[in-house]
Amino acid sequence: MTEFISPFGPMIMHSKLSDECFNILRANANDSRHEDLDFRQKLSGNIHYEYKINFKTLEHKNLVVTELLSFAKQYVNACREQYRVKRFNEVKAKNLQIIDPIWVNFMRNGEWNPVHFHAGQISCVTYLSIPREINEENKVDPSVAQSNQPTAGKIQWTYGEAMHFSQTFYTKTPREQDIFLFPADLKHFVYPFKTNAERVSVSCNFIAPNFKIAKNSLD
Repeated sequence: MTEFISPFGPMIMHSKLSDECFNILRANANDSRHEDLDFRQKLSGNIHYEYKINFKTLEHKNLVVTELLSFAKQYVNACREQYRVKRFNEVKAKNLQIIDPIWVNFMRNGEWNPVHFHAGQISCVTYLSIPREINEENKVDPSVAQSNQPTAGKIQWTYGEAMHFSQTFYTKTPREQDIFLFPADLKHFVYPFKTNAERVSVSCNFIAPNFKIAKNSLD
């Protein structure tokens, strides 16, 4: 089930990958752990294992790209329906493209993704593995569970300045097959965790052909 969340100005879309797309991404992501696919210099993550995904077959890539583009088009159309066209006035859903490459983050304990934004116009993140132990850390670890913001391994989006009667951040505990879409320039980050486990996420960016990509980075 797809939901559109508006915790502040920009809108975030939450949905689920199909089983087929999820399984293809997981298999190809695991097979992409090679030094020649190392993508760290293009990403802001303080993460040791980040790779471009090298799809085994063109059929696999086309299926994944088609499904991800369908989510992006749904996002743009929902933004238009809610009159959020100012930030999307250069985007036509039918013209959207994925900026190569799609990449995978294998995040381990003690690693994190600092506050950052992406290139393009729309970004997405989906999850291939979220070990149960990471979520349990938020409930049982003494230094986390007693906090009024237990955030181990969570993703957080932030927007605007703190003030009364308004919300400036949105935090989510992701689950496997979750996919989130949001404006590429919406700042977000991922908190570290202590558990000896591996959290696996996949991301990509979308753009309309007439939109210029920032030269400094893809993430």
